[in-house]
Amino acid sequence: MDNIINPVGTLLIKNKINVWEYKEGFIDWLKNNANKFSSESELTKYLGTYYGFIKKICKQKNIKIDYNYGKTDPRFKSIYQNYDWCYQKYIVEGLNHDEMAKEVKCSKRVIEKWCQEKHQLTQKYRQENKKLSQIQKDLIIGSMLGDGHIDKRETQPIFIVSHAEDQKDYLYYKYNILKDLCNKKPSYIEGEEREFKNGIYECQPGYRLCTRIYDCLLEYRGKSYTYLLSLMNEYSLSIWMLDDGFRAKSNWQLCVAEYTQDDIKCALDILKNRYNIIGWQNKDIRYLTFDAPSSRKIDEIILNNIPNDLDVIKYKITENNISQEQKFLYVQYKNKNVKLHELCKELNLDYKYVWQKLYRGGSIEEVMKQRVINL
Repeated sequence: MDNIINPVGTLLIKNKINVWEYKEGFIDWLKNNANKFSSESELTKYLGTYYGFIKKICKQKNIKIDYNYGKTDPRFKSIYQNYDWCYQKYIVEGLNHDEMAKEVKCSKRVIEKWCQEKHQLTQKYRQENKKLSQIQKDLIIGSMLGDGHIDKRETQPIFIVSHAEDQKDYLYYKYNILKDLCNKKPSYIEGEEREFKNGIYECQPGYRLCTRIYDCLLEYRGKSYTYLLSLMNEYSLSIWMLDDGFRAKSNWQLCVAEYTQDDIKCALDILKNRYNIIGWQNKDIRYLTFDAPSSRKIDEIILNNIPNDLDVIKYKITENNISQEQKFLYVQYKNKNVKLHELCKELNLDYKYVWQKLYRGGSIEEVMKQRVINL
């Protein structure tokens, strides 16, 4: 115990009638250091006092001391005997019995005995009582708007999402957020032909993430896209766009093949009113297109919410030249900087003609004079 400052004579003293008293600071010392001793006797011997005095202080100040009993002491308790530890590892962190046993270097059977039989922390209890964090909720909402779904079997609410092999980083990013809900790492899926309602398609090889069964997922299973859209924030919007969005020329497009017309109208309204993102439904009604300013807004939202080094971010935004902001030609007109194409539209001028005049050294005023002469 050399690493502990001995408080005898400083924080703990005897008064004139040989009765122990403690000074300010001793209670904090006791709370912070008492559990470093293997027993009551070791602590009192170190302090040079008697156990009744320490017991009285603990009772008055409501201090609970968990002595670090040695394994040979009958009072010794391993960490897996502690309910809070088992709850943290099994329910909160989502470890299985093998992982818990490996962490404390004991057998799986020992963990099963204490976690399942003694503490009643069973898979059924975990299924019924597990709660999602806020980021997990947002991720699931965004994924269900995009590539994810929840198993429709009545007794098996399981969240599932898959991504192609070239988006492995993105899939594992989702897995790390949902890790405490999963029993294993994402599995590799071979490429194959699959039959959908619109025909047979060749599916790329990829990775699939699958959670355990949790009742907390029932809140989102079977819900309409309109309902999920009402819960959407910037983070879940980012996930939705990365799942089902792509670039066509300089603008973002979004696949909404599974959406009803009411869902699509709701999506366009929410994007416009909540995020000032302007889009429209294409002639091919399976897709939405967003204008250039809105596409840059989408870039901004995604880059502010999702790690920028993911493969999907590089492919769709940071290493994609078409995502760069359009360059505009500005001119001085009435002592103001204005965009040339907007000025030409306002004054009913031919943009190409004006641009050529300016390129040859003319001014906008000269163009206006020439326009008056021609009239």
